Amino acid sequence: MSDIGRLVGENIRALRRAKGLSQEQLALRADINASYMGQVERGDKNPTIDVLNRIAAALHTPLETIVNVVEPEKTATGSDSEHYVDKIASQLNGLSLKEQEAVYKFVKQLVQFKELD
Repeated sequence: MSDIGRLVGENIRALRRAKGLSQEQLALRADINASYMGQVERGDKNPTIDVLNRIAAALHTPLETIVNVVEPEKTATGSDSEHYVDKIASQLNGLSLKEQEAVYKFVKQLVQFKELD
C-alpha cells in the first residue's frame, strides 16, 4: 500500500462521508464494484484515472479534490501540528461552505472550552 494511494483513499472516504453516502452507494453511482471501492478507500488498490474521474463525478467533486494530497515532510524541525492542520484542511475540502462554518464553530468552541481549564 503506497502512501499516495492511502491518502487518495482517505480523501475519497472523507468526501463520501461528507455527502452521506455508503461505500455501496458511491460504488453504484461510479459504476464500480463495491468491494473494489473499499479497497480504493483503504489504499489497497490504485485506481486508474478513469475510475478516479468516475468517483469524482459520482461525488459531484472536481477530480483535483480527490487527488490533492499533501504528504507530511519528515524532518527534524517539522511540526506534528502542521501535519494535523493539513489533514483537517483535507477533510474540509469536500464540505459545503455551511458545513465548513459549522465545523469551524465547533472547533472554536472546543478551543475556548480547553482554555477554561
